[in-house]
Amino acid sequence: MSISPRLGLSYIQPQQAQKHVSANDSFRRLDTLVQMSGKSASLSVEPAAPAEGDAYILPASPSGANWAAMTGGSVAAYQDGQWIEFHARAGWRCYVEDAAAFFAFNGAEWIEEASSGLAASVPSLGINTAADATNRFAVKADAQLLSHDDVTPGTGDARQFISKSAETKTASVVFQNNFSGRAEFGLSGDDDFRLKVSADGAAWKDALVIDNSSGYVGVGGAPLAQFHLFGIAGSNPAEGDFHIQKEDGYAVFLLTEYSSATAYNSGFSVQRRARGTAAAPAAVQSGDWLGGFSFRGYSPAGIFEQRALINALVDAAPSGASVPSALVFQTGTSALTERMRITSGGDVGIGAASPTTKLDVDGPVRVKSYVKTSLPSAAGSGAGAIVYVSNEAGGAVIAFSDGSNWRRVTDRAVVS
Repeated sequence: MSISPRLGLSYIQPQQAQKHVSANDSFRRLDTLVQMSGKSASLSVEPAAPAEGDAYILPASPSGANWAAMTGGSVAAYQDGQWIEFHARAGWRCYVEDAAAFFAFNGAEWIEEASSGLAASVPSLGINTAADATNRFAVKADAQLLSHDDVTPGTGDARQFISKSAETKTASVVFQNNFSGRAEFGLSGDDDFRLKVSADGAAWKDALVIDNSSGYVGVGGAPLAQFHLFGIAGSNPAEGDFHIQKEDGYAVFLLTEYSSATAYNSGFSVQRRARGTAAAPAAVQSGDWLGGFSFRGYSPAGIFEQRALINALVDAAPSGASVPSALVFQTGTSALTERMRITSGGDVGIGAASPTTKLDVDGPVRVKSYVKTSLPSAAGSGAGAIVYVSNEAGGAVIAFSDGSNWRRVTDRAVVS
């Protein structure tokens, strides 16, 4: 063998004349190929005035007095006033000046090396896996780290941007199980923030939606209020119902506020904003519900039965800032029946839907029965209190307090 297998360097043979010719030829090759640097890998026309030592990676079908006879992919170097062709071999590397990047020859073509860190753009990058036309950046690793820049240094911030081209497009992060989607958050098909889940990677459900213009939050759908809870669809429970699942036999909704060191407040507000539509709202009217609490039990028939209800009801025509409202209590076994109503004027009706006195009872009223020796203090009970005395002389009788004594309602005599 008269030349080296990798770089084609000429060996000096024993008893060889003109040894310096072989040695100088090898030095020229080494000067070009070791720490190789080329002017360009895209120039196809032979330059008219090359400088000594200039080198080029030739593209397909180069042209020019000397280059036209050379092979695409070869390295053309200008040395000692002439162009010399070097046929590339797999593994050769060259820094290409006009691309500011390293290129490597894979045995068939020169490929830009993304790992050089000098390339302005690479079509794809795979780390520990192969990238493709869809996943142009692919990583297989147990963890990936994105950190603030403390090398340059940067500002100390660390932000990741995902940008889409239009509102109807998607910019999101998807979590998969064996490459089948199970959860996704981001902008999916519009500009509202969504958190979605899926059981099979095909059908998706909105778990959380945040309206981008109002900031309203919806659980289970697009919100229509500051915090909007959507019910469980279907007839069991009814469409639009909000269901609190019991835990260990309890279903609890608790609100607590500590407003100061001495005042403690808590509350729950149910509000009806208006009649009509969002575009054409109108004031509530007499007979409208303002909200209510429904109590249900799962029946033996497998139905979520409503058997108790407390609701607020507009019981007179609203005027100005006034919305007169009653509180209505209903119970039942197979259907709800109104049992008590407290009107906006403060009248209480028991079995009477339209009370006109402070207490209007549709049916008998019973007061507690006492024997004379166990009667409470008439003074302590207050004037107007009523009791039933079961063993009064002459027979049982209703008695009332005058503030000092218990008196029979039959003749106003003091109970003896």
